[in-house]
Amino acid sequence: MAKIVLVVEDDPGVRRTLNRLLGVKGYEVQEAANGLEAIRTLARVTPHAIVVDLLMPIMSGFELVKALRRNTFYSRIPIVVLTGAVDDGVGLDAIRGIPLLLKPHLDELPGAIERAIEERSLELEEPNASQGVPRTHTAER
Repeated sequence: MAKIVLVVEDDPGVRRTLNRLLGVKGYEVQEAANGLEAIRTLARVTPHAIVVDLLMPIMSGFELVKALRRNTFYSRIPIVVLTGAVDDGVGLDAIRGIPLLLKPHLDELPGAIERAIEERSLELEEPNASQGVPRTHTAER
């Protein structure tokens, strides 16, 4: 069964490129054009990882990451930030500890996703990990 990745990116061309890149690597890709669409998608699909652009209309990647970190269930889903630019200090606290790739380096994304999933799996297997949160994420159809 393919691992599911939610791609949250406002640029349709970049979304298509990421869908093809990740699809070739065996991922099932769900798409959202902004953070609000991502939250709506998460109500019906639980991905193995989320790829988030930072600068988007309606609900930015910074705002989405903050919302996900506040939710006990969603905070367990690994996140990889993929962005074109990061302003020094602007919202960086929101993404502290999250892998960050710049958009020209799309070829590095599949490896970053796998590392994030593996690291999160190891964290959840630790004896002090929270109880009652599923370790396997699957899509609901």
